Amino acid sequence: MRHFPSPDIGMFGRRQRHPRGHRIPVRIVGQFAGANVPDTAVVTDHLAADDVMPLPGGCICCTVRNRLQTALRRLVIDRENKPFTRVTIETTNDLGPILRTFATERALGAEFYVEEAPALSVADRMCQFELIEDAPISWQAFSRCIATLTALRGADLLHASGLVNVEGCFGPVAVQLMGHLTAPPVELQAWPGEERASRMEFVTRGIEETAVRSLFNSVCSFAPPQHTQSSP
Repeated sequence: MRHFPSPDIGMFGRRQRHPRGHRIPVRIVGQFAGANVPDTAVVTDHLAADDVMPLPGGCICCTVRNRLQTALRRLVIDRENKPFTRVTIETTNDLGPILRTFATERALGAEFYVEEAPALSVADRMCQFELIEDAPISWQAFSRCIATLTALRGADLLHASGLVNVEGCFGPVAVQLMGHLTAPPVELQAWPGEERASRMEFVTRGIEETAVRSLFNSVCSFAPPQHTQSSP
């Protein structure tokens, strides 16, 4: 059984009221709005395709935006002189590298959190589905499933996010991944409603729901159960 020094601390660190925690919320719009919104810093993405580069230490398909990262970090540095609470990125460029820039702490994931973005569109066959599991899930089993999925089909995993009912946690665990990149999990202080089912929304290139469900069931069947922690 786990023993934590504080009821506010869980297996993933301090529990948060919102999945973004202390991070700055980001809204990405697919056209140049040109409107001034109070407390919002607006970044107009005029940068061309040569700004795309592989994430250091990542695979060749995990491209991110380099100069866009620099522009956003400059905003944070100058935040005391030009205060803001939110960021809007106006862009007509490929959303994939932009979203991947926020999907890992190695880029901007530790400072920013994407709350709104246009839907991804791809030329190949796109699958959208929701994976639902009513019973609490061992984190060992869930993380092993995600690691296997990203290793085998990371290039075709366009985006996945949701809330997971993890054994031993008070609140749900917010999970977000894109390609081979996985954001740090965040345990929330409480569930948003009465339902306790795990729900993950997937957007993939040709990965069917049945394949993900089969992988999940196979991994969970070999995972040892974890002790459940009582509520505070």
